[in-house]
Order: sequence, then C-alpha cells, then structure tokens
Amino acid sequence: MPQLQVGDRLPEGVKFNYIPIDLQHVHQEDVLACAQPLVFDLDKQLAKLDENSNVLLVAVPGAFTPTCTENHIPPYLEKLVKLKEEYNVALIIIISTNDAFVLNAWAKLLLRDVKATGKEPRLVFASDGGAQFSQKFDLSVDASARGMGVRTARYAIAFSKDRSVKYVGKEVDRSVRYSGVDAVVAKL
Repeated sequence: MPQLQVGDRLPEGVKFNYIPIDLQHVHQEDVLACAQPLVFDLDKQLAKLDENSNVLLVAVPGAFTPTCTENHIPPYLEKLVKLKEEYNVALIIIISTNDAFVLNAWAKLLLRDVKATGKEPRLVFASDGGAQFSQKFDLSVDASARGMGVRTARYAIAFSKDRSVKYVGKEVDRSVRYSGVDAVVAKL
C-alpha cells in the first residue's frame, strides 16, 4: 500500500457518506433524529474553496470511543474559529468507519456546547465505510481480534485546495501526539 507523504496529492474521486450538521442550531437538535445520508464529494467541495484554503481530514477509529471522544476531537472543536482565522482552514472532515447515522449522533453530542459565531470552517462528520479511503494509504487498523473489524487508524492529513499534502500524522498508540490539532497546525 502506498503511504501518503508531504508533497503528494490526494486522489480525485474521494467520496464519503455524511449527514449535514448546522453549527448554528446543533445544540437544539435531537441527537437521535437524523436525516438520510448524502454523498460528500471532495472534488465538488474543494472547487468551492478559496485558492489559499487549507483542509483538515481527521480520522478516528470509532465514534464514542474514549480517546476519540475525550482527547482527539474536542480540541479541534474548541479551536474552530482560530483554525479558520489563523490557519485558513476552510473545511474539516472528521471520518470513521462508523456509519453516517452514528457519526451524526456523535457530532451532535460533541458540538452541543459549541457556540457558533458564523466564523467557523465547514465541519463534516463522514463515514469512510469499510475504511476504503484509509486502506488505500495504509491508514487503517485491523481490530478484528477485538471484534471491531477493519477501522480507520487515528490520523490527520492537512492539504490545500489543489490536494497537495502538507502534513500526515498517524498515531502508533492511543495518544494524539501526531494527529491532534496542535501537531497539525504546527505544519500549516
């Protein structure tokens, strides 16, 4: 499997399933109510961005898991405005092998205390079903021995509108040393 390196370009045709989240009203939404999943087409989303925009793709092994829920994703959510204003992050895609329904419920819980200002980057919680994207770049883990199957590894990729990879950080343990927000922004 090829590994992504800084300077590589992400492939075209990347698609995930997701259920949109409205940051302005997420705190009012029922966690258990959700719409039907839509296709998130990365090509179409990149076409909408400004030329100097950065994109963060952050992967977690599972929604509702301890490290992901307590240590990995919350710091990104706490720094949404800073990510956009200081690092020109226009889009954050959080992926997992969980289905779009589970990710939508998890996102609503994680975002319930976020006070949206309208200055945040677009935020998407999307399903990398079967870890299809992650497996292409050796960014998956096989947790079959623990009854969880193949999952996305804990990692982060920062890239520009033209798909040029600026950073790839994959964890080797339960930490967020390489995929946490501080490690990622240090490379932007």
